[in-house]
Amino acid sequence: MNQKLPCAVCGNFTKRLLFKNKNISIHVCSKKCEHLYLKNLSQNTEEHTLILRYLDGRIKVYRTRNRIGWGISGVAVALLLLGALLPEVNLFIVGAVTASVSAVVTRHYEDRMKKLTIQRKRLAI
Repeated sequence: MNQKLPCAVCGNFTKRLLFKNKNISIHVCSKKCEHLYLKNLSQNTEEHTLILRYLDGRIKVYRTRNRIGWGISGVAVALLLLGALLPEVNLFIVGAVTASVSAVVTRHYEDRMKKLTIQRKRLAI
């Protein structure tokens, strides 16, 4: 169970964890304290390495999901073309909906990767 422990920055008791990850187990009470903790984190410590590894793992997961989204987009475009060439309206509609959804999904994962990459670069310097 998550028990209330003092915040790593201000000392207020909280259940909130850094990056919502139990493996890192650093308690921060707010986004402000999270920002201050990461800003003042010294390099070459165990916590610094652990956070960088966590961010690398999340970036890898989002990159994989982004590639899957692009693959689905390719299949959707193929369905669109088949639906346009063949007189099959249902195939065209399925391709159009799938292409639209996969475009939104890939954009979402690209944004998440970009944010995590920027945060990782800040911590690595």
